[in-house]
Amino acid sequence: MLYKNLIYKISVVLIIAVLLLSGCSFLPEITIDRPLQIDEDDYNRIIEAGDIQEELTDDNESITEQEQESRLTITAVGDIMMHMPQVRAAMQPDGSYDFRSVFHEVKYYLERADITIGNLETTIGPPEKGYSGYPRFRSPEEILEALKYAGFDVLVTANNHSLDALEFGLEYTLDELDKYGFMYTGTARSIEEKNKHLIVEKNNIRVGILSYTYGTNGMEAAVSQEKLKYMVNYYNDYNQVVNDINSIKAESVDLLIAYMHWGYEYHRVPNNEQKKLVEMLANEGVDIIFGCHPHVVQPMELKRVIMEDGTEKNVLVAYSLGNFLASQKTPNTDAGVIVNVEIVKDPDKGISIDRISYVPTWIYKYEQNGKLGFRVLPIRKYLDYEEFDEESTKRIKTVWEETTDILDIEP
Repeated sequence: MLYKNLIYKISVVLIIAVLLLSGCSFLPEITIDRPLQIDEDDYNRIIEAGDIQEELTDDNESITEQEQESRLTITAVGDIMMHMPQVRAAMQPDGSYDFRSVFHEVKYYLERADITIGNLETTIGPPEKGYSGYPRFRSPEEILEALKYAGFDVLVTANNHSLDALEFGLEYTLDELDKYGFMYTGTARSIEEKNKHLIVEKNNIRVGILSYTYGTNGMEAAVSQEKLKYMVNYYNDYNQVVNDINSIKAESVDLLIAYMHWGYEYHRVPNNEQKKLVEMLANEGVDIIFGCHPHVVQPMELKRVIMEDGTEKNVLVAYSLGNFLASQKTPNTDAGVIVNVEIVKDPDKGISIDRISYVPTWIYKYEQNGKLGFRVLPIRKYLDYEEFDEESTKRIKTVWEETTDILDIEP
């Protein structure tokens, strides 16, 4: 029976490999040793081969030296915003909301990761208070149901809209995140919660996640100063950031991620403050830096850092992941990127970034039966889609070209 199962598994992989080689996969892959090469098929074959390897281990077959490694895939996206056109589009005849269809086409890319992270750039509010978009976001809880359906595990909450609904909104949002089973970091309901770091342990790898914002649109002035000490993580207090990094590292994390809400809105290149913060975070021991807030995609780089003990390591910096979901009219705010980072923990060599891949995305707005709709699309899959109107066809090709051009990873 074991032999038959193994043959079946291998047959499935061979069939999938043929499909991948024929162009049925749409995941552009960038590896560190070949940083400028797009190689989507290789990534998918490795995922499938890993499934077989895990099955053999479960059946007590011989374990090779390579199988002693621990591997972990982290998937990250940028800003998840909720403007009122999106809320109205999700309203059902009975007055409830359903956002799940927004994520149908990208669910596959999100749910297969070990840890999937996004920036929740809205507060959640109860129906009796009503909902609102820009400039003070308050959204239905059903968006959390949809994000869970799509495959998200962690939502970072430190951004310039964290205090849009003041103390009540921040606390209610975290209550709802608890209700839907999300892990989160960046805001807190108490000093004890602020000091409790988010550490996710998967596949024998401990990942620490921190989240900071530049500010909260002046709303901090309307909040109790006592509560403000713990409610939102701001990065303007460098000493606090360094203390947080040292504190979470002391909890034996293998990998440290920082989600930074920074930069100039709608700018395609990082500013000097972003670059300065990257230097500080990298030198203090952060391994991956994901940026949000510009609402457009900015470059990625692999930064070579020499640590105090003389050792070298690569730090991945994605200056801005763009908009994963939003309804903005400013140019280029309809584009984002799903970034996948594969981590390997070697018994002898320690932890390292093994692979990086990305999936360019586009927010498709359409009208159906007289009602506006939204879908997040993986662009590669729809480059030759013949049912778009002329404007959409042109836009999706432009987004593909611009996103793949800007996301070069420097060795």
